[in-house]
Amino acid sequence: MNKFYHKLIFFLLASLIFLNGCKKESFNNNNPANPGMADATKYDAQIAIEWMNEFRNIVQTNPPNGTSPAGINPPRGGRIYAYAGIALYESIVDGVANNKSLQGQLNGFALGSIPENKDSLDYGIVVNEALCMIAKCDSIVPFLTQQNADSANAIHDRFLLSRSGIVPDSIIAKSRARGIVVATAVMKYASTDNFLTVKALPLYVVPARDMSHLWYWEPTDLQHTHPAEPYWGQIRPFVLTTANEVEIPQSVIFSEDTASAFGRQAREVYNTVNGRTQDQSDIRLWWSDATGTQTPAGHWVGIIQYIIHQKNLKLGKAAELYALVGITMADAFVSCWDAKYKYNLLRPETYIRAYINAGWTTSQGDITPPFPEYPSGHSVCSGSAAKVLTSALGTVAFTDSINTNLGSLYPARSYPSFDSAANEAGLSRLYGGIHYRDAIVSGLTQGRNLGQKVIDRIKFR
Repeated sequence: MNKFYHKLIFFLLASLIFLNGCKKESFNNNNPANPGMADATKYDAQIAIEWMNEFRNIVQTNPPNGTSPAGINPPRGGRIYAYAGIALYESIVDGVANNKSLQGQLNGFALGSIPENKDSLDYGIVVNEALCMIAKCDSIVPFLTQQNADSANAIHDRFLLSRSGIVPDSIIAKSRARGIVVATAVMKYASTDNFLTVKALPLYVVPARDMSHLWYWEPTDLQHTHPAEPYWGQIRPFVLTTANEVEIPQSVIFSEDTASAFGRQAREVYNTVNGRTQDQSDIRLWWSDATGTQTPAGHWVGIIQYIIHQKNLKLGKAAELYALVGITMADAFVSCWDAKYKYNLLRPETYIRAYINAGWTTSQGDITPPFPEYPSGHSVCSGSAAKVLTSALGTVAFTDSINTNLGSLYPARSYPSFDSAANEAGLSRLYGGIHYRDAIVSGLTQGRNLGQKVIDRIKFR
Protein backbone atom coordinates (compact mmCIF):
# COMPACT_ATOMS: atom_id res chain seq x y z
CA MET A 1 0.00 0.00 0.00
CA ASN A 2 2.88 2.29 0.92
CA LYS A 3 4.45 1.69 -2.51
CA PHE A 4 1.08 2.40 -4.11
CA TYR A 5 0.85 5.78 -2.37
CA HIS A 6 4.43 6.61 -3.29
CA LYS A 7 3.62 5.87 -6.92
CA LEU A 8 0.42 7.92 -6.69
CA ILE A 9 2.26 10.89 -5.18
CA PHE A 10 4.95 10.62 -7.85
CA PHE A 11 2.25 10.54 -10.55
CA LEU A 12 0.50 13.60 -9.10
CA LEU A 13 3.76 15.52 -8.82
CA ALA A 14 4.66 14.63 -12.40
CA SER A 15 1.20 15.74 -13.49
CA LEU A 16 1.60 19.06 -11.70
CA ILE A 17 4.98 19.61 -13.30
CA PHE A 18 3.46 18.81 -16.69
CA LEU A 19 0.54 21.16 -16.09
CA ASN A 20 2.95 23.82 -14.91
CA GLY A 21 4.88 23.28 -18.10
CA CYS A 22 1.68 23.72 -20.04
CA LYS A 23 1.14 27.01 -18.26
CA LYS A 24 4.61 28.07 -19.28
CA GLU A 25 3.79 26.90 -22.79
CA SER A 26 0.75 29.13 -22.82
CA PHE A 27 1.94 32.01 -20.63
CA ASN A 28 1.07 34.32 -23.51
CA ASN A 29 -1.97 32.32 -24.62
CA ASN A 30 -4.56 35.05 -24.35
CA ASN A 31 -5.21 35.71 -28.02
CA PRO A 32 -8.81 36.96 -28.14
CA ALA A 33 -9.21 36.02 -31.80
CA ASN A 34 -7.76 32.52 -31.41
CA PRO A 35 -8.32 31.12 -27.90
CA GLY A 36 -5.57 28.68 -26.96
CA MET A 37 -3.03 30.35 -29.26
CA ALA A 38 -0.27 32.64 -28.04
CA ASP A 39 -0.61 36.42 -28.21
CA ALA A 40 2.38 37.94 -30.03
CA THR A 41 1.47 41.40 -28.73
CA LYS A 42 2.70 40.37 -25.28
CA TYR A 43 6.17 39.26 -26.34
CA ASP A 44 9.17 41.51 -25.86
CA ALA A 45 10.39 43.07 -29.13
CA GLN A 46 14.10 42.65 -28.36
CA ILE A 47 14.53 39.58 -30.56
CA ALA A 48 13.18 41.56 -33.54
CA ILE A 49 15.52 44.47 -32.78
CA GLU A 50 18.52 42.17 -32.42
CA TRP A 51 17.88 40.43 -35.72
CA MET A 52 17.17 43.59 -37.71
CA ASN A 53 20.38 45.08 -36.34
CA GLU A 54 22.15 41.93 -37.46
CA PHE A 55 20.86 42.54 -41.00
CA ARG A 56 22.21 46.08 -40.74
CA ASN A 57 25.57 44.60 -39.80
CA ILE A 58 25.42 42.21 -42.76
CA VAL A 59 24.64 45.05 -45.18
CA GLN A 60 27.54 47.06 -43.77
CA THR A 61 30.19 44.33 -43.75
CA ASN A 62 29.32 41.67 -46.32
CA PRO A 63 31.13 41.85 -49.69
CA PRO A 64 28.43 41.87 -52.40
CA ASN A 65 30.26 39.35 -54.58
CA GLY A 66 32.16 37.37 -51.97
CA THR A 67 35.29 39.49 -52.22
CA SER A 68 36.40 42.87 -50.88
CA PRO A 69 35.55 45.68 -50.58
CA ALA A 70 32.95 45.07 -47.91
CA GLY A 71 29.51 46.60 -48.02
CA ILE A 72 26.28 45.93 -49.87
CA ASN A 73 25.01 48.82 -51.99
CA PRO A 74 21.81 50.77 -51.11
CA PRO A 75 19.33 49.07 -53.51
CA ARG A 76 20.42 45.58 -52.48
CA GLY A 77 20.40 46.64 -48.84
CA GLY A 78 16.83 47.87 -49.14
CA ARG A 79 15.77 44.54 -50.62
CA ILE A 80 17.41 42.61 -47.75
CA TYR A 81 15.62 44.68 -45.10
CA ALA A 82 12.32 44.12 -46.89
CA TYR A 83 12.53 40.32 -46.96
CA ALA A 84 13.77 40.25 -43.36
CA GLY A 85 10.79 42.40 -42.35
CA ILE A 86 8.34 40.23 -44.27
CA ALA A 87 9.67 37.05 -42.66
CA LEU A 88 9.54 38.72 -39.25
CA TYR A 89 5.93 39.80 -39.70
CA GLU A 90 4.72 36.50 -41.19
CA SER A 91 6.34 34.70 -38.24
CA ILE A 92 4.00 36.40 -35.77
CA VAL A 93 0.92 37.45 -37.74
CA ASP A 94 -1.30 34.58 -36.58
CA GLY A 95 -0.53 35.59 -33.01
CA VAL A 96 -1.96 39.10 -33.40
CA ALA A 97 -5.74 39.33 -33.19
CA ASN A 98 -7.32 40.58 -36.43
CA ASN A 99 -4.04 41.15 -38.24
CA LYS A 100 -3.76 40.11 -41.88
CA SER A 101 -0.99 38.26 -43.65
CA LEU A 102 0.89 40.01 -46.44
CA GLN A 103 0.08 37.06 -48.69
CA GLY A 104 -2.20 38.21 -51.47
CA GLN A 105 -1.25 41.85 -50.81
CA LEU A 106 2.32 42.02 -52.08
CA ASN A 107 3.01 41.56 -55.78
CA GLY A 108 3.69 37.88 -56.47
CA PHE A 109 3.16 36.73 -52.87
CA ALA A 110 0.26 34.40 -53.47
CA LEU A 111 -2.36 33.47 -50.91
CA GLY A 112 -1.54 30.09 -49.41
CA SER A 113 2.22 30.52 -49.81
CA ILE A 114 2.52 29.89 -46.07
CA PRO A 115 0.31 27.11 -44.67
CA GLU A 116 -2.09 28.17 -41.95
CA ASN A 117 -0.91 27.64 -38.38
CA LYS A 118 -3.22 26.29 -35.67
CA ASP A 119 -0.65 25.49 -33.00
CA SER A 120 0.23 27.49 -29.92
CA LEU A 121 3.78 28.71 -30.47
CA ASP A 122 6.55 30.70 -28.85
CA TYR A 123 6.72 33.58 -31.32
CA GLY A 124 10.20 34.63 -30.28
CA ILE A 125 11.46 31.20 -31.32
CA VAL A 126 9.54 31.35 -34.61
CA VAL A 127 11.12 34.73 -35.42
CA ASN A 128 14.56 33.53 -34.37
CA GLU A 129 14.41 30.46 -36.60
CA ALA A 130 12.97 32.26 -39.62
CA LEU A 131 15.37 35.20 -39.61
CA CYS A 132 18.42 33.00 -39.15
CA MET A 133 17.42 31.18 -42.34
CA ILE A 134 16.75 34.44 -44.20
CA ALA A 135 20.20 35.75 -43.26
CA LYS A 136 21.84 32.67 -44.79
CA CYS A 137 19.70 32.58 -47.94
CA ASP A 138 21.85 33.13 -51.04
CA SER A 139 19.02 34.64 -53.10
CA ILE A 140 18.59 37.33 -50.42
CA VAL A 141 22.17 37.76 -49.14
CA PRO A 142 24.54 36.39 -51.78
CA PHE A 143 27.97 35.25 -50.61
CA LEU A 144 27.36 35.58 -46.89
CA THR A 145 30.77 35.51 -45.22
CA GLN A 146 31.61 32.87 -42.66
CA GLN A 147 32.05 35.60 -40.07
CA ASN A 148 28.52 36.89 -40.67
CA ALA A 149 27.12 33.36 -40.75
CA ASP A 150 28.80 32.70 -37.39
CA SER A 151 27.32 35.91 -36.01
CA ALA A 152 23.83 34.91 -37.16
CA ASN A 153 24.23 31.43 -35.70
CA ALA A 154 25.38 32.92 -32.40
CA ILE A 155 22.23 35.06 -32.12
CA HIS A 156 20.09 32.04 -33.01
CA ASP A 157 21.74 29.67 -30.53
CA ARG A 158 21.88 32.21 -27.72
CA PHE A 159 18.17 32.98 -27.96
CA LEU A 160 17.23 29.32 -28.24
CA LEU A 161 19.25 28.55 -25.14
CA SER A 162 17.49 31.37 -23.27
CA ARG A 163 14.13 29.67 -23.93
CA SER A 164 15.29 26.22 -22.86
CA GLY A 165 13.77 25.27 -19.52
CA ILE A 166 11.18 28.01 -19.82
CA VAL A 167 9.31 26.77 -22.87
CA PRO A 168 8.43 23.06 -23.14
CA ASP A 169 10.47 21.08 -25.63
CA SER A 170 7.37 20.28 -27.66
CA ILE A 171 6.59 24.00 -28.12
CA ILE A 172 10.22 24.74 -28.97
CA ALA A 173 10.11 22.06 -31.66
CA LYS A 174 6.80 23.28 -33.12
CA SER A 175 7.97 26.88 -33.04
CA ARG A 176 11.22 26.11 -34.81
CA ALA A 177 9.34 24.09 -37.39
CA ARG A 178 6.98 27.02 -37.99
CA GLY A 179 9.94 29.37 -38.45
CA ILE A 180 11.33 27.04 -41.10
CA VAL A 181 7.97 26.98 -42.90
CA VAL A 182 7.75 30.79 -42.92
CA ALA A 183 11.34 31.32 -44.01
CA THR A 184 11.07 28.71 -46.78
CA ALA A 185 8.02 30.47 -48.21
CA VAL A 186 9.66 33.92 -48.05
CA MET A 187 12.85 32.59 -49.66
CA LYS A 188 10.80 31.06 -52.46
CA TYR A 189 9.02 34.39 -52.91
CA ALA A 190 12.36 36.25 -53.02
CA SER A 191 13.66 33.93 -55.73
CA THR A 192 10.96 35.16 -58.13
CA ASP A 193 11.51 38.96 -57.97
CA ASN A 194 13.98 38.98 -60.91
CA PHE A 195 17.01 39.63 -58.69
CA LEU A 196 18.73 36.43 -59.80
CA THR A 197 18.36 37.53 -63.42
CA VAL A 198 19.38 41.14 -62.79
CA LYS A 199 22.58 40.27 -60.94
CA ALA A 200 23.65 38.02 -63.82
CA LEU A 201 23.10 40.61 -66.59
CA PRO A 202 26.11 41.71 -68.66
CA LEU A 203 28.31 44.55 -67.47
CA TYR A 204 26.59 47.87 -68.11
CA VAL A 205 28.24 50.07 -70.72
CA VAL A 206 28.17 53.67 -69.52
CA PRO A 207 26.80 55.91 -72.31
CA ALA A 208 29.46 58.39 -73.36
CA ARG A 209 29.14 61.97 -72.22
CA ASP A 210 29.94 63.73 -75.49
CA MET A 211 29.03 66.97 -77.25
CA SER A 212 25.61 65.58 -78.10
CA HIS A 213 24.94 64.37 -74.55
CA LEU A 214 26.58 66.87 -72.24
CA TRP A 215 24.06 66.16 -69.46
CA TYR A 216 24.99 62.46 -69.25
CA TRP A 217 26.38 61.05 -66.03
CA GLU A 218 30.02 60.02 -65.96
CA PRO A 219 32.17 58.63 -63.14
CA THR A 220 33.72 61.30 -60.93
CA ASP A 221 36.79 59.23 -60.03
CA LEU A 222 38.82 56.47 -61.62
CA GLN A 223 38.24 53.96 -58.81
CA HIS A 224 34.47 53.74 -59.38
CA THR A 225 33.90 53.51 -63.12
CA HIS A 226 31.05 50.98 -63.02
CA PRO A 227 27.75 52.46 -61.79
CA ALA A 228 25.81 50.64 -59.10
CA GLU A 229 22.82 48.50 -60.10
CA PRO A 230 21.96 49.95 -63.54
CA TYR A 231 19.25 47.31 -64.02
CA TRP A 232 17.57 47.70 -60.62
CA GLY A 233 14.43 49.12 -62.18
CA GLN A 234 13.76 45.59 -63.46
CA ILE A 235 13.32 44.21 -59.93
CA ARG A 236 9.69 43.41 -59.13
CA PRO A 237 8.29 46.01 -56.73
CA PHE A 238 6.41 44.82 -53.66
CA VAL A 239 3.54 47.31 -53.92
CA LEU A 240 3.97 49.58 -56.93
CA THR A 241 2.30 48.44 -60.14
CA THR A 242 5.37 49.50 -62.16
CA ALA A 243 8.78 50.90 -61.29
CA ASN A 244 7.84 54.31 -62.72
CA GLU A 245 4.36 54.57 -61.16
CA VAL A 246 5.28 57.49 -58.88
CA GLU A 247 8.13 58.93 -60.94
CA ILE A 248 8.44 62.72 -60.94
CA PRO A 249 10.06 64.00 -64.15
CA GLN A 250 13.19 66.12 -63.88
CA SER A 251 11.95 69.73 -63.87
CA VAL A 252 15.20 71.72 -64.13
CA ILE A 253 16.62 70.93 -67.56
CA PHE A 254 20.35 70.81 -68.22
CA SER A 255 22.08 73.86 -69.62
CA GLU A 256 25.74 74.78 -70.00
CA ASP A 257 24.80 78.35 -69.17
CA THR A 258 25.70 78.91 -65.52
CA ALA A 259 23.12 81.72 -65.38
CA SER A 260 20.31 79.30 -66.34
CA ALA A 261 18.06 77.57 -63.82
CA PHE A 262 20.25 74.49 -64.04
CA GLY A 263 23.43 76.52 -63.72
CA ARG A 264 22.02 78.34 -60.69
CA GLN A 265 21.27 75.14 -58.85
CA ALA A 266 24.80 73.93 -59.60
CA ARG A 267 26.10 77.25 -58.27
CA GLU A 268 24.01 76.69 -55.12
CA VAL A 269 25.82 73.39 -54.54
CA TYR A 270 29.17 75.06 -55.18
CA ASN A 271 28.53 77.95 -52.79
CA THR A 272 26.96 75.74 -50.10
CA VAL A 273 29.89 73.34 -49.98
CA ASN A 274 32.46 76.14 -50.06
CA GLY A 275 30.71 77.98 -47.21
CA ARG A 276 29.44 74.99 -45.30
CA THR A 277 28.64 75.68 -41.63
CA GLN A 278 29.53 73.30 -38.82
CA ASP A 279 25.89 72.24 -38.49
CA GLN A 280 25.69 71.53 -42.22
CA SER A 281 28.89 69.50 -41.99
CA ASP A 282 27.44 67.54 -39.07
CA ILE A 283 24.24 66.85 -41.02
CA ARG A 284 26.20 65.75 -44.09
CA LEU A 285 28.24 63.34 -42.01
CA TRP A 286 25.28 61.99 -40.02
CA TRP A 287 23.30 60.96 -43.11
CA SER A 288 26.19 59.91 -45.36
CA ASP A 289 25.16 56.21 -45.20
CA ALA A 290 27.17 55.17 -48.26
CA THR A 291 28.04 51.64 -49.39
CA GLY A 292 30.12 50.15 -46.58
CA THR A 293 27.68 51.47 -43.97
CA GLN A 294 24.14 50.49 -42.99
CA THR A 295 22.97 52.39 -46.16
CA PRO A 296 20.07 54.92 -46.10
CA ALA A 297 17.48 52.17 -45.65
CA GLY A 298 19.48 50.71 -42.76
CA HIS A 299 19.54 54.10 -41.07
CA TRP A 300 15.73 54.15 -40.96
CA VAL A 301 15.60 50.48 -39.91
CA GLY A 302 17.91 51.47 -37.06
CA ILE A 303 15.68 54.38 -36.05
CA ILE A 304 12.78 51.97 -35.50
CA GLN A 305 14.47 50.48 -32.43
CA TYR A 306 14.40 53.86 -30.67
CA ILE A 307 10.70 54.22 -31.41
CA ILE A 308 10.07 50.70 -30.06
CA HIS A 309 11.84 51.56 -26.80
CA GLN A 310 10.31 55.02 -26.55
CA LYS A 311 6.75 53.78 -26.99
CA ASN A 312 7.31 50.42 -25.25
CA LEU A 313 6.09 48.50 -28.29
CA LYS A 314 5.86 44.72 -28.18
CA LEU A 315 6.82 42.15 -30.79
CA GLY A 316 3.57 42.32 -32.74
CA LYS A 317 3.78 46.05 -33.46
CA ALA A 318 7.55 45.97 -33.92
CA ALA A 319 7.23 43.30 -36.61
CA GLU A 320 4.57 45.36 -38.37
CA LEU A 321 6.80 48.46 -38.40
CA TYR A 322 9.87 46.61 -39.67
CA ALA A 323 7.84 45.00 -42.47
CA LEU A 324 6.07 48.25 -43.40
CA VAL A 325 9.23 50.33 -43.57
CA GLY A 326 11.30 47.60 -45.23
CA ILE A 327 8.78 47.00 -48.01
CA THR A 328 8.35 50.73 -48.60
CA MET A 329 12.06 51.50 -48.84
CA ALA A 330 12.72 48.53 -51.12
CA ASP A 331 10.16 49.92 -53.55
CA ALA A 332 11.71 53.36 -53.10
CA PHE A 333 15.00 52.07 -54.48
CA VAL A 334 13.32 50.29 -57.40
CA SER A 335 11.46 53.52 -58.22
CA CYS A 336 14.47 55.77 -57.71
CA TRP A 337 16.97 53.63 -59.62
CA ASP A 338 14.58 53.22 -62.54
CA ALA A 339 14.47 57.03 -62.83
CA LYS A 340 18.21 57.49 -62.27
CA TYR A 341 19.15 55.49 -65.34
CA LYS A 342 16.32 56.99 -67.37
CA TYR A 343 17.43 60.61 -66.83
CA ASN A 344 21.14 59.69 -66.51
CA LEU A 345 22.01 63.13 -65.17
CA LEU A 346 25.55 64.24 -64.39
CA ARG A 347 26.55 64.95 -60.80
CA PRO A 348 27.20 68.48 -59.49
CA GLU A 349 30.91 67.66 -59.24
CA THR A 350 31.07 67.01 -62.99
CA TYR A 351 29.12 70.14 -63.90
CA ILE A 352 31.06 72.42 -61.57
CA ARG A 353 34.42 71.18 -62.85
CA ALA A 354 33.29 71.64 -66.45
CA TYR A 355 31.66 75.06 -66.19
CA ILE A 356 32.52 76.80 -62.88
CA ASN A 357 35.82 75.65 -61.33
CA ALA A 358 37.96 72.91 -62.90
CA GLY A 359 39.77 72.13 -59.66
CA TRP A 360 36.73 71.89 -57.39
CA THR A 361 36.03 68.96 -55.06
CA THR A 362 33.30 68.24 -52.54
CA SER A 363 35.91 68.42 -49.74
CA GLN A 364 34.61 65.31 -48.03
CA GLY A 365 36.15 62.02 -47.03
CA ASP A 366 34.10 59.86 -49.37
CA ILE A 367 33.46 59.97 -53.10
CA THR A 368 30.48 61.20 -55.05
CA PRO A 369 28.26 58.08 -55.34
CA PRO A 370 28.95 56.08 -58.52
CA PHE A 371 25.56 56.34 -60.25
CA PRO A 372 23.45 59.04 -61.94
CA GLU A 373 22.15 62.02 -59.99
CA TYR A 374 18.39 62.39 -60.45
CA PRO A 375 16.47 61.76 -58.23
CA SER A 376 18.18 61.63 -54.84
CA GLY A 377 18.12 58.12 -53.37
CA HIS A 378 18.35 59.43 -49.80
CA SER A 379 15.36 61.66 -50.47
CA VAL A 380 13.12 59.02 -52.05
CA CYS A 381 14.04 56.49 -49.36
CA SER A 382 13.65 58.91 -46.43
CA GLY A 383 10.48 60.52 -47.76
CA SER A 384 8.84 57.11 -48.14
CA ALA A 385 9.93 55.87 -44.70
CA ALA A 386 8.74 59.06 -42.98
CA LYS A 387 5.37 58.86 -44.72
CA VAL A 388 4.53 55.33 -43.60
CA LEU A 389 5.93 55.79 -40.09
CA THR A 390 3.82 58.91 -39.61
CA SER A 391 0.77 57.03 -40.89
CA ALA A 392 1.42 54.17 -38.46
CA LEU A 393 2.41 56.17 -35.37
CA GLY A 394 1.46 59.82 -35.89
CA THR A 395 3.86 62.69 -35.26
CA VAL A 396 6.60 61.39 -32.98
CA ALA A 397 9.53 63.40 -31.61
CA PHE A 398 12.60 61.21 -31.25
CA THR A 399 16.36 61.14 -30.87
CA ASP A 400 18.42 59.31 -33.48
CA SER A 401 21.57 57.80 -31.93
CA ILE A 402 22.29 55.35 -34.71
CA ASN A 403 25.80 56.61 -35.54
CA THR A 404 27.05 57.62 -32.09
CA ASN A 405 29.17 54.46 -31.97
CA LEU A 406 31.32 55.96 -34.74
CA GLY A 407 32.90 58.51 -32.42
CA SER A 408 32.75 62.06 -31.16
CA LEU A 409 32.09 63.49 -34.62
CA TYR A 410 28.67 61.83 -34.54
CA PRO A 411 26.61 63.26 -31.64
CA ALA A 412 22.98 62.11 -31.49
CA ARG A 413 20.45 64.22 -33.35
CA SER A 414 16.87 64.96 -32.26
CA TYR A 415 13.84 65.60 -34.47
CA PRO A 416 10.27 66.78 -33.83
CA SER A 417 8.90 64.35 -36.41
CA PHE A 418 9.77 61.71 -39.00
CA ASP A 419 9.19 64.28 -41.75
CA SER A 420 11.73 66.62 -40.16
CA ALA A 421 14.34 63.85 -40.18
CA ALA A 422 13.53 63.01 -43.82
CA ASN A 423 13.88 66.64 -44.87
CA GLU A 424 17.27 66.82 -43.16
CA ALA A 425 18.39 63.57 -44.80
CA GLY A 426 17.52 65.06 -48.19
CA LEU A 427 19.32 68.35 -47.54
CA SER A 428 22.40 66.45 -46.34
CA ARG A 429 23.04 65.60 -49.98
CA LEU A 430 23.15 69.28 -50.94
CA TYR A 431 25.54 69.96 -48.05
CA GLY A 432 27.72 67.11 -49.28
CA GLY A 433 27.87 68.44 -52.84
CA ILE A 434 26.24 65.27 -54.09
CA HIS A 435 22.81 66.45 -55.35
CA TYR A 436 21.11 69.46 -56.87
CA ARG A 437 18.07 70.83 -55.04
CA ASP A 438 15.68 69.58 -57.75
CA ALA A 439 16.71 65.96 -57.09
CA ILE A 440 16.17 66.44 -53.36
CA VAL A 441 12.80 68.20 -53.48
CA SER A 442 11.37 65.92 -56.18
CA GLY A 443 12.90 62.89 -54.47
CA LEU A 444 11.21 63.63 -51.16
CA THR A 445 7.89 64.12 -52.95
CA GLN A 446 8.34 60.92 -54.94
CA GLY A 447 9.10 59.03 -51.73
CA ARG A 448 6.06 60.42 -49.94
CA ASN A 449 3.84 59.62 -52.91
CA LEU A 450 5.21 56.09 -52.86
CA GLY A 451 4.57 55.84 -49.14
CA GLN A 452 0.95 56.81 -49.73
CA LYS A 453 0.61 54.00 -52.27
CA VAL A 454 1.84 51.54 -49.63
CA ILE A 455 -0.60 52.94 -47.06
CA ASP A 456 -3.47 52.61 -49.54
CA ARG A 457 -2.63 49.07 -50.67
CA ILE A 458 -1.18 47.23 -47.67
CA LYS A 459 -3.53 46.50 -44.77
CA PHE A 460 -2.14 44.92 -41.64
CA ARG A 461 -5.59 44.54 -40.11
